[in-house]
Amino acid sequence: MWRRGERLYALLVFGVVALEALALGQLVGVFSARLFSLLGVSLAYRALLQALFLTGLALVLLSAYILLYHAYTALREERDRRAYEEWLGRFARALFEEEPLPPPPWPRPALEALLRLRETLQGDLAKRLTLWLRQAGLPWARALRGRWASRPARLEALEALAQARLPETLGLVLPYLEHPDPVLRLAAARAGARIAQGEGVEALARALLASGLPRGALLEALLLLEERALPVVALFLEKGGREERWAALEALGRLKLHPLAERIASFLEDPDPELRAAALRALWRLGFLPPGLEGAVLAHLKAPEEFLRLQAVRLLPLLGGALARRGLWGALSDPSFYVRRAAAEGLKELGLEALAEAARAHPDPYGRAMAGQVLREAT
Repeated sequence: MWRRGERLYALLVFGVVALEALALGQLVGVFSARLFSLLGVSLAYRALLQALFLTGLALVLLSAYILLYHAYTALREERDRRAYEEWLGRFARALFEEEPLPPPPWPRPALEALLRLRETLQGDLAKRLTLWLRQAGLPWARALRGRWASRPARLEALEALAQARLPETLGLVLPYLEHPDPVLRLAAARAGARIAQGEGVEALARALLASGLPRGALLEALLLLEERALPVVALFLEKGGREERWAALEALGRLKLHPLAERIASFLEDPDPELRAAALRALWRLGFLPPGLEGAVLAHLKAPEEFLRLQAVRLLPLLGGALARRGLWGALSDPSFYVRRAAAEGLKELGLEALAEAARAHPDPYGRAMAGQVLREAT
């Protein structure tokens, strides 16, 4: 991964290595000839001195560059920091005290201050900042359009556009969801999720569906969409593969997308246990169990996978009444510590009386001990 100034540093290192290779090659050739008495002693010593001179010159150049680069970087960072703070104060005074701003174009620290304020403020103030960002003309678009921009420059551009949240920049971001570099694809997904509005959300959904991103990255994009995520989650559930459907089920529960709750039912019979667990987890986070799913939940109490039994036990309090109590009572005998813990927590939700009875009279000693532990924590 390249950083600013490292291309010149790489070129310098290449030059140093080339000089050393030249010097060593010359030494090998000269002393090999001297070994067979093809050259005189004076020529061999002359070649040795030349090699030492080239080595010293290379080391001086490399050391000087490193020292100068660090000194220049420190000075530049300090200058940019002061300029950033100055522009941050200017924009704040323009927002709250109506102080006039100088006309654009503005320097890079000013744009960074604008982006920071755009990340912080909401409402009418955010609208004014958006207007200023459009007037300023973001320079990062050139890095995304160009063919020779480095990876750090592209990542910086994607992050800047994500902070600016200008819907018209979504077209610059979406092509990067097809980029062969997975790091750039992930950055584009994050940026697109923060930028997309209206019809752009549907375009982003289609691009994410074809991006081949792992499920964690897809879930992050869905969570960044927040209240705009519903059509994307619906598309993932309908047309997505295993990764997309898992991310959609997770986002459905975390974002409380109740209009899609009925779609969860079909995933409770999926052959993939991780998708079934995600569906159970989504219902638990919604706090809602659609009618007719009681049997599917109870069936998962006998699943061979511990994580499936755990998710099913968490849902049992939603069944209510005697059915929930019987299920939780039975789950206290589960061989898994985590399932027994979830069962005891579920009994606590039904009432401390049920938990106290389990702590006193449950036939399984481990279940009894778990109920007693949760009862002591509750009281």
